Amino acid sequence: MQPFEEFESAVRYYCRRWPAVFSTSRGSTLTTEEGVEYLDFFAGAGALSYGHNNPLLVDVAIEHLRAGKILHSLDTFTPEKRRFLEAMESLILKPRQLDMVVQTVGPTGATAVEAALTLAQRLTGKRAVVGYAGGYHGMTYRAASISASMAGREVVAHVGAFRTLPFVAHVTDHDLQLLDEALTTPVDGQAIGAVILEPTQGEGGARPFDPAYLGAVRQRCTELGVIVIADEVQAGVGRTGPFFSFEGSALDPDIICLSKSISGLGLPMAILLVRRELDTWAPGEFTGTFRGNNLAFATSATMLEHYWSDEETEKETEEKGLIIRTALDHLAETYGQGNFSVVGNGMLAGLNVTNDSLATAIADEAFARRLIVETCGTGDATVKLLAPIVIEEDELHRGLQLLEASVAAACSAR
Repeated sequence: MQPFEEFESAVRYYCRRWPAVFSTSRGSTLTTEEGVEYLDFFAGAGALSYGHNNPLLVDVAIEHLRAGKILHSLDTFTPEKRRFLEAMESLILKPRQLDMVVQTVGPTGATAVEAALTLAQRLTGKRAVVGYAGGYHGMTYRAASISASMAGREVVAHVGAFRTLPFVAHVTDHDLQLLDEALTTPVDGQAIGAVILEPTQGEGGARPFDPAYLGAVRQRCTELGVIVIADEVQAGVGRTGPFFSFEGSALDPDIICLSKSISGLGLPMAILLVRRELDTWAPGEFTGTFRGNNLAFATSATMLEHYWSDEETEKETEEKGLIIRTALDHLAETYGQGNFSVVGNGMLAGLNVTNDSLATAIADEAFARRLIVETCGTGDATVKLLAPIVIEEDELHRGLQLLEASVAAACSAR
């Protein structure tokens, strides 16, 4: 570990949680350079929903590289981009009756958020933004400034006017009143131009908004001319079952942010989906050097064609989500003594425990048992599960058994 400790910045984080040198990976398994295997229920913070080194996608990448095909193309035309655009339109947008265009924005979800905020301000002439408690939208300057889950971190400097609303699990009349007041009351003299939310929050605690509330957001924003931005960076691309986590609600976003698992292979890639009539950019108005990752276009198109040409992936993810939910309910009932609760949507799930020290203890016990899980939510008191959605059921059950042993050990030590 000495070179890492001597030469790498103190800002490093995940290596402190999981002090091992991982060298190879496959599916849901990470292997250290000593040959020790770990079951991965973190999946690159959701960037590896289709597994580590998915062989179908690895073959595509190898063929692309060996054939000398273009890797970096800015926003010029390439066969790989054409195939990706056609797959998005035919397999994702058209079946969901979403008349949207695709904007490639660069390598990260934060870049997608920055582009969405910029476009919303361009469309409305209004800079103020409404977000939600628990929201996380990235580490770039403005994306961080509208991430309420980062409140209190000295790194965050709010850019422009921002208002935070409470997260809504079960909508009430009071929630609707707060929404109306937030949208119609200026912030620092600036009117509201956009609402941004994760229909299912990731870092905020693996928790979905009430679909009825999402419909109310859409209705009120339409009446007021406010842009609705859905951040689907972590929960999208099939993590909750449907391709988008807002499906089943009436949110009908104006702009959708996608990244993390959109390449299928964990390659840097981020896009916006923009309602066609709102695509009013001037050519080159929002740009970026790495928005033409053709290797990612190639693997993404294959992922879409293979996993989203029918309903099997969605059904299997929902079934695995039920397995996870049942296991977490059992843990809450057995070990929580009424203090634990279960949250989640599909295969983005979590166990809320008493406090952050207990959640950390559970994660540490899991690592000792060669299972990787992370904490999130208010006070980091939620143990979050993000196993690859393509995980085999026997591996899923084995991981959940390891999690139970970890919860039992952490609770008995208190």
